[in-house]
Amino acid sequence: MTKNASRRASTRAPEIDPFPGNHPPSVLELDHGIDLFDCDPLADAIHWSTGILTDFIDLRAYVRTTLETLSSCVVNAVTLAACESACDQVADDLNVRPEERDRYADYAARCVYYGAFLGDQGCALRCAVRVWLIAMAGGHSDIGLRNLLTTHSEMMSIAAYCDGGDWRPKTEPRWARRQGDALNALQVIARAVRESELPKKGQWGRVRDDTGYHPRDEDDLPEATGSGLLVVRSVEHLPGSAKAGVHGSGGTTPRAEWAPIAGVLLPWRPVPDLAAARRDLVEQYPHAAGLIERILNQLVGRPFARLPPILLVGPPGSGKTRLATSLATALGLPSTVYSCSGVADASFIGTSRQWSSGRASVPLQTIRQESLATVAVVLDEIEKAGTSMTNGNLLDGLLPMLDHAEDYRDPYLECATDLSGITFLATANGTRGMPRPLLDRFRVFQMPEPTLAELPALARGIVADARRERGTDASWLPDLDGDELGLIAEHWRGGSVRRLQRLVDTVLAGRETLAARH
Repeated sequence: MTKNASRRASTRAPEIDPFPGNHPPSVLELDHGIDLFDCDPLADAIHWSTGILTDFIDLRAYVRTTLETLSSCVVNAVTLAACESACDQVADDLNVRPEERDRYADYAARCVYYGAFLGDQGCALRCAVRVWLIAMAGGHSDIGLRNLLTTHSEMMSIAAYCDGGDWRPKTEPRWARRQGDALNALQVIARAVRESELPKKGQWGRVRDDTGYHPRDEDDLPEATGSGLLVVRSVEHLPGSAKAGVHGSGGTTPRAEWAPIAGVLLPWRPVPDLAAARRDLVEQYPHAAGLIERILNQLVGRPFARLPPILLVGPPGSGKTRLATSLATALGLPSTVYSCSGVADASFIGTSRQWSSGRASVPLQTIRQESLATVAVVLDEIEKAGTSMTNGNLLDGLLPMLDHAEDYRDPYLECATDLSGITFLATANGTRGMPRPLLDRFRVFQMPEPTLAELPALARGIVADARRERGTDASWLPDLDGDELGLIAEHWRGGSVRRLQRLVDTVLAGRETLAARH
């Protein structure tokens, strides 16, 4: 990037000074619209990868290999995807220091930007979502917010160009073409709408899985048909006379129990406003803002609100279960918390009707209870599940359910069921002892511990939970005031959210005691 180009781009610069013209910009600066090295994604990728290889001698071997490929001037969709995947692998490694994991996460995000500027529509959409979520999180100056929103428009423009088949990688400064790109993007979109036949309301076509999932997630994206999911196709094979899809058929047989949802397209929850969901969640869990963003990004391109299997790992009391249920709430998904601690059988996945205690799987029971195809199941403390094989075990039983959710054969109903709308959220204090095949089916995230700086936000969330439990409002149960927060801060310097909750409950009980005396 030339000095003149740097000055021209300064109107979109973040509040920090941009890199000199002979250095690639940081990911933060790319978010804010700073030009690539020489305004060329290929040159920037080569220059950046060479610099990383020179500056960091302790790179993981598989990351170094992908960077050496980029540095040797082989920059394309395949090599960038390989580099992103390798960097994500380190970023997801719980044994790596947090600051190092963040560095590799930045490397992965940078590869996505390169893909966008080289004309990959999925990468452009992912970049657009990234900067939109950052912008909507708040805390920006006016110029910072304007920079982020302009980058969002730029990425959407690239995506529109790609959709119309008109995108060609460009080497002029980003500032010089952003307005023209926006206008042309609107024209591309309008032309595409005119030339395409719009689907009927409630119908979806096949969703293209180019939103950044790893290869192991290729089967994760369910294909939507009609206006919902056909979870149970039929109960005709079961004894009895209850008619499929009819409520109140009478009787206590399995057929009568499941007839109301048999042959019925159960509705799904659409993907909500991700920016609003992120804002609400970060307000409750400010210490987990990065984690929340990475999880919500996986909803981009989904036909309905459903996350791939996720495992939150962190120390006891760090708020894993609370965050999991809050995620489900933010997505509009009813949730069931299943305590895995001490579970010594595989009854979670359903038990045969030949036993008097036979029942359908827990996910299927939740679907029937809610009459909704998209629900969340929280597997709490999954690492504490028993491993005895006498009556089967939960950890092994989960494998077929996660692998073949769209065609899971329930042992109680003795037929295939579609559980592809289920969001599985698991929590664990650690992964030691968990079967490797099961870990491979989850996206593993480290749950950060809160610090004293997050005390006010966490206390607000705990008091809000207390209001819901007691059926009251803020006029009767206001947030903690400064003195009350100061008192708690003397006994809580960060760490366990569970301990913080006990302290907040103690303060609230003290309020009630003082009120009774007066």
